[in-house]
Amino acid sequence: MGDKFDLSKAHISGSAIGSRSTVNNNYGAPADALLAALVAQRADLLRDAPADGRDDVRARLDEIEAQLRSGVPNRDAVRSGWQRIAGIVGVLSEPVMEITKLIAKFLS
Repeated sequence: MGDKFDLSKAHISGSAIGSRSTVNNNYGAPADALLAALVAQRADLLRDAPADGRDDVRARLDEIEAQLRSGVPNRDAVRSGWQRIAGIVGVLSEPVMEITKLIAKFLS
């Protein structure tokens, strides 16, 4: 009545229905898209940051960009760095709102 599979020693990732299904998992935003947005919005983020927080924002941006360029970014470092930036710049800043959406997709 259909194909039979012995899955006793199998490692399965993703999901599919049927034996000839193709699964394309695109979870989260690609690191490249997030990196491009950070680079494009960097000047705006620094401009929106209060003067006494600019050095911290710059350092956090450097850290996040380095993580995204590493090939295997540490999601916790990206998340905590971005939370700090959003806290300094303010969540109502247009660049913060745009990048927060990408960060959320990246972390999902």
